[in-house]
Amino acid sequence: MSTSGGLFADLLAQSGIFENRDVLRSTYTPNKLPHREEQINGLASILVPAIRGETPSNVLIYGKTGTGKTAVAKYVGKELEEDDSGIKCSVIYINCEVVDTQYRILAHLARHFDKEIPMTGWPTDQVYAEFRDALDDEKRVVVIILDEVDKLVKKGDDVLYNLSRINSDLLRSRVSLIGISNALKFTEFLDPRVKSSLG
Repeated sequence: MSTSGGLFADLLAQSGIFENRDVLRSTYTPNKLPHREEQINGLASILVPAIRGETPSNVLIYGKTGTGKTAVAKYVGKELEEDDSGIKCSVIYINCEVVDTQYRILAHLARHFDKEIPMTGWPTDQVYAEFRDALDDEKRVVVIILDEVDKLVKKGDDVLYNLSRINSDLLRSRVSLIGISNALKFTEFLDPRVKSSLG
C-alpha cells in the first residue's frame, strides 16, 4: 500500500508512454495527414465554392476500411470551418452506424442549431421543418458528413432524398452532403430519385 500521497498521485507522477493519448482514439483528427495531399486537395477543390457562399457539389467517398476517408473529410471540414476569408461554413459529422434513422439524423442536425427536439414523438416532417428553419436563420453553408452512409441506406433513403433537396426550401443557406462508405456498390440500392438529386 502506498503512503506517499495515494494510488493516483503515485501513478500520475510516473511518465506515460504517450505524450497525448487522444491520438489513439478513432475520433482523433491529426493536424497533418501525410500521403493524403491529393485526396485533401481534391475534396477542398470541391468544397471551395462554400467559402464564396455557393453550393458545393455533393460528394461520395468510398474505399476500403482504414484508408483515411473519414480523416480526410474531417480534416478538410475543419479547415473549411476555420477559414475566415468568406462566408461562414459549418461542418456537421454524423456516424450513420450510430445515428441510423431519418428522425434521429434530422433531430441531431436540428440540435446542432440549438433546437430542442425530443428523442422520439414528433412527426418527422416537423423535425425537418425545425432543422430547415434553424438552418436558414442566417446566410451560411453547411456541409453534412454522413459516415457509413450505406448503413443508413439499408434502413431507407428518405433522409438522403430530403437532405439532397433541402436547398430548394432554403432562402439564405446552402447545404452540401458528403457520404462516406466502405461498400463500393451501395449506390445500386438507391432510389433513382435520390441518385438524381444527389447528382
